[in-house]
Amino acid sequence: MPSRTPSPSGKNPTVERRVFDLLNAEILDLRLEPGAHIVTETVAESLGVSRLPVREALRALAGRGLVEVHPHRGAFIPRLGPEDLDRIVETVEARARLEPWAAELAAGRHRADQLAELDAALALGLEALRNGNRPAANRAHRAFLRLLTLMSGHTTLIETLEPLQYRTMLAFVSVVMTAEPQGWESHRLVRDAVADRDGAAASAATRRHLDEVLEALRLPGNVVAATAGRGARTGGRKPGGRRLAALRLEAGPAAEPSAK
Repeated sequence: MPSRTPSPSGKNPTVERRVFDLLNAEILDLRLEPGAHIVTETVAESLGVSRLPVREALRALAGRGLVEVHPHRGAFIPRLGPEDLDRIVETVEARARLEPWAAELAAGRHRADQLAELDAALALGLEALRNGNRPAANRAHRAFLRLLTLMSGHTTLIETLEPLQYRTMLAFVSVVMTAEPQGWESHRLVRDAVADRDGAAASAATRRHLDEVLEALRLPGNVVAATAGRGARTGGRKPGGRRLAALRLEAGPAAEPSAK
């Protein structure tokens, strides 16, 4: 069973949720790089909070596969590189079984406000793609997938699928494919099918996209470390300890899409 995740934030997110959102973004935007040791005491002191919400946030991140918690050692960001290709492929294979179902359900169950949020994430992703802004594209991709999954309205499916999606996202901030599928165009097709409430088309488009991702992952020599591949943006990144010490909570942090 996945570890407990802080409930999606509303107008007044809890301290735990705010810490979770901050660390989640730091990891997936590669500002805290794979292998970094996240020291609870350092984070708590930097953010001006107690250690309890930091521990709870780390537990939730572990449930999503974004950190690994080792007894007597603490929390670390997993290192995923080309040598972990088998693990990455297995994760995408699992998504390819579940995500088309989520898209099918989303087509029949979504609300107008959710579709508007999906459109906003799609627009941000396409803009980031045009600008070559990989971190912004990662954030938009994260929002798009989370929204699509939440739109399914299926609690068990959401709890099962989200950790798989997050593990893939972590992998794709650490590695790149030199020949990539047209991901955002595929997402546009999924969005259009969902908007038309065509569950079969939404499912088929999602499965087709993930099959293309798997084909690219299995192409010999196609997966390389992000620092060696195109689009890697690591400028300004601080070593893990210094970055943790520099963390600050914003007065009103942006939240992930809600499941209201």
